[in-house]
Amino acid sequence: MTRRTQSRYIFDIEENSRVFRHQFFVNGVRRADCTTCESRVPVSEPYHHHWRNDVQDNRGHWIQIGPEEKDILNRIEDQAIEEFILCDGSTAARTNDFLLEAGMDAVPQLLRFLSYGTEKLEATVGFYVDVKKERMYYESSPLNIEHHLDIGEAVDMIFSMLLEKISNYVLLHQRVPLEACVIRRMKVTVKRFCASSKSNSCKLPLQYRVKNAAEVNENGSNKPDLKKLSETYLNQMDQHIPATLKINLYTFRVCSTSKELYAVPYLLRGDDVENTPTFIIQTDVVGDFQGLVEIRNIRKFLRMDTQDRVFECRQCQSHFVDRVHLALHKQISCGRNFMVWHMDKDAIELHENCLPLPKQYFKYDWVGLASKRV
Repeated sequence: MTRRTQSRYIFDIEENSRVFRHQFFVNGVRRADCTTCESRVPVSEPYHHHWRNDVQDNRGHWIQIGPEEKDILNRIEDQAIEEFILCDGSTAARTNDFLLEAGMDAVPQLLRFLSYGTEKLEATVGFYVDVKKERMYYESSPLNIEHHLDIGEAVDMIFSMLLEKISNYVLLHQRVPLEACVIRRMKVTVKRFCASSKSNSCKLPLQYRVKNAAEVNENGSNKPDLKKLSETYLNQMDQHIPATLKINLYTFRVCSTSKELYAVPYLLRGDDVENTPTFIIQTDVVGDFQGLVEIRNIRKFLRMDTQDRVFECRQCQSHFVDRVHLALHKQISCGRNFMVWHMDKDAIELHENCLPLPKQYFKYDWVGLASKRV
């Protein structure tokens, strides 16, 4: 069990500038300031000017989807493609590098792409493992991902639990450590639950649902006012929101260095944080506005865990320092439903109607396996 680096954000006033800083702490001691998050604007400008260049500077957490990518999504739907294969094309086995690239980049990128236009994803990951002249296939149980900002944490949890299961299995049955295994191929199964026109779901990322569920009213206390407020925000995005609108708005950001999710001010109009209506701006995976979620207790909403706390799973007694990982761990039933199959190492899998995904967009050699002919 490893301890995460804790962090906080602050605003400093330096002469006529307001400076945003994201600071890292280890065991309560400040270690460094994040250079990728630092932002400086004139002190008279609104807070959202700190974040308005995130897309141009490639500091945002959104992806770009154009006509070609939308065409790929349509083909995935038309051919009922739910399984995607990723292979390591290098000549020499490099299991650690392959898993690192897949877990940090390739799989999260694929899931973010597939999350476009959906309410949630159901994802399953499987590894093809060669060890001592045997081949096995290990597969996780399905995990529901209900917000695109949860994808990184979800993939991290699935990979960690899969590798733990593989390590225990090969040590027990083959009497070898995990390092003796070679993994050069994986399969990701994804069911897309597309958003309907009647859906108005606006869920928070799991990190904030878990910590502050009792403090958030997802529908707002007054629906007509909330709808009007959303329309005002959309109409004034590139201009100044009317000064008569006494609200506080926050938005989500993801640190390019630590991949940490945090909420930052977008517009602050009320000094009385307890009584000023406060909302968090919700966007989809491409940055399009989805709605506003009312925050009942902004102090608790923004507060990060800084104390030494350990969360225990009552089912299997596993321990976590992060409530998000505990929640994901519970969602996949402590890994009890993970499966392993023994395969003929010389067997050849043949698939028809495959859809190679463009490498210039995905950077990796993903292939979609169609389940029906077109």
